[in-house]
Parts: sequence; C-alpha cells; structure tokens
Amino acid sequence: MELVELKTRLGIPVDDSSQDDSLKIALNDAIEYAKEWCGTSFEDESGDILIPSPVKKGIALMIEIDLTVPVGAVSDSLAGATQSFTSDSQRYTPVYRLWKPYNTKVGFF
Repeated sequence: MELVELKTRLGIPVDDSSQDDSLKIALNDAIEYAKEWCGTSFEDESGDILIPSPVKKGIALMIEIDLTVPVGAVSDSLAGATQSFTSDSQRYTPVYRLWKPYNTKVGFF
C-alpha cells in the first residue's frame, strides 16, 4: 500500500502534501501492526508485499481512527463534565473485523 492509495482512501487530495510526513509514518506503523495482528508478512514467493484489499481498508480505517478519535477518549461532555474512555482493542474493533479472515495465528481473539 502506497501513500497515494492511503490519501485516496482517506479522501485527502493527492496533491496536498501538508500531511505526507505524518501519513507515511502512520502508514508504516499500521502496515506493521496489520502484519503482526494477522501473523503474516503478506509476501508472495518473490518477496513482494501483496496486501489484500480488506486489510488495506482496515489499515486506512485504523489511521482514520487515530486521526479523528483522541487516544483513550470515546465521548466527552462539557456541561456535565463527562468523559468516557476505551482501549485500542475497542477502538479498532471495526479494523479487526476486516482483518479477521486473514489472521493466521492460532488462539482466541
């Protein structure tokens, strides 16, 4: 998955380079996370990385969640001073649903 595809999936104009540095880091982190979570390198016999589309969609969704949802916070209320928190495993549940068919690890998840 390349930066251009990520930007397209996130609705960021390809010619807008204002976030490129942070998006490259986020993309590399999310790809490594996907590989670890799925228990595979997504490499073919030639050593090329071939990430399935649902896994790519999960990678983009993970980055979107990271960009739009503050870490740990799910909801906030100013008047009532209420705040709710969640773990990454809860935040990323939609991502894990996309990745689940590609999980090669044995165990419970």
